[in-house]
Amino acid sequence: MFEWKGFAKFWLWFCFIVNIIVGVLAVIALLGVGALAAVLGSSYSIYLIVMILSIIVEIACIVGLSMLLFKKKKVGFFILCGCQIANIILSFISGAIVGTAASTGIRAIGSAVISIVILYFAIKNYWDQLA
Repeated sequence: MFEWKGFAKFWLWFCFIVNIIVGVLAVIALLGVGALAAVLGSSYSIYLIVMILSIIVEIACIVGLSMLLFKKKKVGFFILCGCQIANIILSFISGAIVGTAASTGIRAIGSAVISIVILYFAIKNYWDQLA
């Protein structure tokens, strides 16, 4: 079994740590929005659902990165691609709630494409060695 080296190792670890931090912050934000929804009523319930779905997608990202980083499985890359698509959809929905669907969605598309392209180029030399 090979070991990740160079930029691939750096990028996978960087993404793994950043996604864990984002996941923790999303849970903290969910607790705040949940309290706000309880006080202000149902106007925040759709946003609450989107936040819960975002946390689920974030957990899936961490699982995908773990599969790439530790298990060295190609399926981790495809999980991450699916998570990016889900993030784009959730960004459009959350943007629509606050009235910024176009700008939020376009930023999400750009971010998703850039992150997947960087990840692909980081691991492409290892692709044939992945299970």
